[in-house]
Amino acid sequence: MPPPTPIRGLGPDSELGDAARRILAGRLADARQPEAQLDGELDEDGVHDMRVATRRLRAALQVFQATGKLSRVEAGVKRLQDALGAVRDLHVQDAWMGTAAKGKKDAAKGLDDLRKAHLSGLEAKEKALRAELERWTARTVPRLLKRLDTLEDGHRFAGKQVRAQLRQRLRRVEKRLERYADAPDAASAHALRKEVKKLRYELEVFQPVFRRTVGALLEVLVPLQDGLGELHDADVRLELFERAAAEAPPVQRTAARKVLLPRAREERASHAAEIAREVQRWHAEAIPKRLRKALT
Repeated sequence: MPPPTPIRGLGPDSELGDAARRILAGRLADARQPEAQLDGELDEDGVHDMRVATRRLRAALQVFQATGKLSRVEAGVKRLQDALGAVRDLHVQDAWMGTAAKGKKDAAKGLDDLRKAHLSGLEAKEKALRAELERWTARTVPRLLKRLDTLEDGHRFAGKQVRAQLRQRLRRVEKRLERYADAPDAASAHALRKEVKKLRYELEVFQPVFRRTVGALLEVLVPLQDGLGELHDADVRLELFERAAAEAPPVQRTAARKVLLPRAREERASHAAEIAREVQRWHAEAIPKRLRKALT
């Protein structure tokens, strides 16, 4: 995952409006950089990089919502992010199926048919993504560029309200951690993952003024987010192959049942064990308490 472009020259006493203009401009530039990879065939790395960049842009838009009217811009960015995610999810599962199929000659036909069935919706999702890319270029980007010059807020960039906002986000992560510890199912894992992502990308917005603090926070957040991402992919995979094992044509059912499901279940269990260890580490090392103290 490429890091966001560093924003230089901002300090704790910078005006929030000035920080909003500069950071949003930087996040927009990061989101536009992968566009060249998506002009013709939708490059997998380009889709992934632009998806991450739009997530960061949305986080910044949400942080700076009070500096100007940014809700329509955020809605446009979300449309593109969702379309990128729909294509990216198919890419991820297809790559996994390709790896799982290696050396399985006795189930080759069923596995190949399953991959083709899985990718049957790719063309429609790519078409939708191209439409959203056109909308992004024609509407969302010009709208954001127009709004940048109007953003104003005289509060300090590193003021009390900023720290309070980040502590509130951290509390949401804590609550989700507790719920996951009580019921470590797919739904609670997915909800925890979403809150961890939001906290991470909001922290990155304030990295120019909280460099040491944010660096320490990201050091513990990133492994948890990455592990939860792998667990989420495994949960999506399990649902996909359990359905195939029940509903697909006979040859595909056999391949799903004998090849894909055992591997998917084993990997899901491994990812879940990793997350359990990470959650235990958060409790044992009192990481939430340390994070709150750093944001006081």
